[in-house]
Amino acid sequence: MAAKYWFARNIRVGHKGYDRYGKGVMPIAWQGRAVIAGFVVAMVGGGLSMLLIVLYTRTFPLGIALFAILAIAGGGTFIWAVATKSDPDKSIAVYRAERQKIGG
Repeated sequence: MAAKYWFARNIRVGHKGYDRYGKGVMPIAWQGRAVIAGFVVAMVGGGLSMLLIVLYTRTFPLGIALFAILAIAGGGTFIWAVATKSDPDKSIAVYRAERQKIGG
């Protein structure tokens, strides 16, 4: 099953209109989980590389720049994926109900 969407919105019960969106997203496909894992790897890798560069070479600007580049790349990728690959109509609850119905 090729998923058109990678994320579904976590819509709170009882909220109407535009307010019901923006409460968070949950991954519904492996691509969504991969984007989240990539963000975490970018943040941890940037922090570790900054630490090692600062400890071994004492060049703070290089460590900070490398961390900032990795953080912006990871965060930007995550924001792009959520903005373009989120289902605007169905919530995570609908996807869970569909999976239970198919699974038995």
